[in-house]
Amino acid sequence: MLGKSYFDLAQSIYRATNFGDVVDLLVAKVPHLIGADEVVVLEKSRLSGYCAVSNHGPLAVRLRERLPAVNRLIDEHPIRENVDFDRPGDLGFAMSDYTAPGDYRKSRFVKEVFDELAPNEVLFGAVSVSRRRNAYIHAYLAAGSFAFQARERFDAILLTARGVLDRVAALNVESSVRLKLLEGTTSSPMAVFAVRPDGKVYAVNHAAVALSETWWGPDDPIFDLGAERIAALDMELDTAWENAVTPVWRDLEFDLGGGKLPFAALPKLSGETFLLHRLRGPGDEEEVSILTKRQREIMDWIAEGKTSAESAIILGISPRTVEKHLEAVFQRLGVENRIAAMRRYLDLKRGI
Repeated sequence: MLGKSYFDLAQSIYRATNFGDVVDLLVAKVPHLIGADEVVVLEKSRLSGYCAVSNHGPLAVRLRERLPAVNRLIDEHPIRENVDFDRPGDLGFAMSDYTAPGDYRKSRFVKEVFDELAPNEVLFGAVSVSRRRNAYIHAYLAAGSFAFQARERFDAILLTARGVLDRVAALNVESSVRLKLLEGTTSSPMAVFAVRPDGKVYAVNHAAVALSETWWGPDDPIFDLGAERIAALDMELDTAWENAVTPVWRDLEFDLGGGKLPFAALPKLSGETFLLHRLRGPGDEEEVSILTKRQREIMDWIAEGKTSAESAIILGISPRTVEKHLEAVFQRLGVENRIAAMRRYLDLKRGI
């Protein structure tokens, strides 16, 4: 029987609205529920390893102090060959399912991480598993082993917490994207792109579709980042997390086929990433306004590949006048030649 204490805790977890509340309930209530001495929640990045420890008990403090050792020695964990820690399964498992308590305590990993605080038995389970971030619950017992009923309750709480955190993660992303979209205006809308884990990029809204037709061509509905840029994006977004299930926006410059542009990036647990770019409207030309109207006209033709002589003919002015205007453009944009001026001018028009 799971008992009243389990159902009370499950109801509290169901009412939680964020990762911190769920973790606080787990570390405070699960020890009494299963008879553990201490419960700790660890967060792990798939790229940089274990990165956060929740709780303030002696084992949690020791783990927090020795996180570098945990990451350095994790491949020597005594059950590493038996359990894939990135995909540990839906239910919990005990250390003693795979190794004797004595062998566990004598392992190099346990000696260097826990030292004299080494527990006799540990229950493990994942409360959140994804491509980018994982969160695990560890229940420690100094002596003896966990009873069958304790393990049954542990599994039930794992499933409860995982379901709630999946919901919290989805709501976090939905809310964050909605708020970011409100920063756009009718004249300067947000173009929304989504990057799949395999690096394929697709346009999500009308503003993004309009850009993609310019950048990718009418017959290329999807843009492929390639392995190097996928890896670079993943590395840049590895720290874009408030906790294991709550991503935060990161500002970055990225090339989706139209040159480097400013984007707001939001990673998802699934590995997908939202990229939002604010288009510039008619009233958003403050930077370009450092050039006169005639200088902007000249730069527009230069950007089209025209020479000074050709631009002069089109505009009905002399080539010498074009060159004088270009000298002024170089000075105002802080560049030394027309190629650099053209690149800077186009960047300003894009809003960079």
